[in-house]
Amino acid sequence: DGEFIMEKNADILDERLRVSELYDYYGVLLKEGSSKLLEAYVLEDLSLSEIAETEGISRQGVHDNLKRSIKQLEEFDNKLGLIKKSEEISVTLDMLKETISKSTDEKLKENVRIDLDRLYNIF
Repeated sequence: DGEFIMEKNADILDERLRVSELYDYYGVLLKEGSSKLLEAYVLEDLSLSEIAETEGISRQGVHDNLKRSIKQLEEFDNKLGLIKKSEEISVTLDMLKETISKSTDEKLKENVRIDLDRLYNIF
């Protein structure tokens, strides 16, 4: 059924986006070898077979390593919560930006805009 295939493809894309986000936040915490495999899979969009061939290991070895690495990234996020905190900070910054835009004090608006831009650039 075409609808099932589209849903499955959407789930795969969502999972890839989630893993990519986890990697962006916590990838530096992985061992170099695991990080390299995950980067090839998520960022370079290589298949397990392509990674296995490039790295000279089995497809199953790549699969197991990726599964372990993704589990580690999830554990990092469960403990540290940086993704959720970052999203909350971003929403709060947007609210501040909206609030300050209503001010009639142009100097204050400009100073706050500069500070908000600095904060946006941190994330």
